[in-house]
Amino acid sequence: MTFSAQVKQELKELELLSPCCIHAQGYGLFLFAKSFDASRISFTTEDENLAAYYADYAQKQFGVSMPVKKNSAKKFTAATQTTADSNAIFSAFGHSAGDTNLRINRANLADSCCCGAFLRGVFLACGTISTPQKHYHLELVVPYKRLSMDLMKLMQELDLRPKYINRKGCHVVYLKDSEEIEDMLTAIGATGASLELMGVKIHKDMRNRVNRRLNFETANIGRTVDAALEQTQAICKIEAHGGLSSLPEPLRGLAELRRENPEASLRELSELLSPPISRSGVNHRLNKIIEFAENIK
Repeated sequence: MTFSAQVKQELKELELLSPCCIHAQGYGLFLFAKSFDASRISFTTEDENLAAYYADYAQKQFGVSMPVKKNSAKKFTAATQTTADSNAIFSAFGHSAGDTNLRINRANLADSCCCGAFLRGVFLACGTISTPQKHYHLELVVPYKRLSMDLMKLMQELDLRPKYINRKGCHVVYLKDSEEIEDMLTAIGATGASLELMGVKIHKDMRNRVNRRLNFETANIGRTVDAALEQTQAICKIEAHGGLSSLPEPLRGLAELRRENPEASLRELSELLSPPISRSGVNHRLNKIIEFAENIK
């Protein structure tokens, strides 16, 4: 089951107790489906159970039969059988046959709780959400431009910041910010999916922090090894041309320690010296040894 299907399954299982929210959810479901006008109302989906859910709402709320049929593309469609049935549903939501452009009729959102219910219906009708393990993306594919603008305005009233794009003639309203997607899922009642997304995000953040730390430590180890190799090569060169006795006394003792402890860190070398010196002091002396070796002709 995809994450989108998982979210829709959770939404379908919600028990709606308020009549106003039942009405608002149905309005979102019908208004943003494939076809919604006075002559024909229909909904097409790849999910047979969702098509049955749509048809069941029409039967329970309006007494309208919308048989679910499977087409050659293996999609399921629930549609009104007569113009009278279509007009009955159309007018029940405050629309008339003379409407030239579909817009959200706010009269169907009787209370503040109805906005979430309405958006729940919208998501069931035309929404998808990416698997959070891959990336964060929730979108609603809307059939009409003005309807998409109305939807964006409603979402903005819920402190969401949706974006819009026209994709091959379809009007797409989408969210890409993970926190806003969490808020959207919570608003429509998909709290389980919202918590799952939060859990995935926490896991990703922890993994990224660990990877950054490992990369940082690996880079440090690499630099330490490269520096130790350069120092050891310089010491070998000095030994081959006059020996370590040619070095000044403070450098000679450190050169012998580095030769005997090629894997030791600067701090470990500083503690082996007698008397010990600072880490920066060790680094300074080793750079002097390298400079001495470079001056050998």
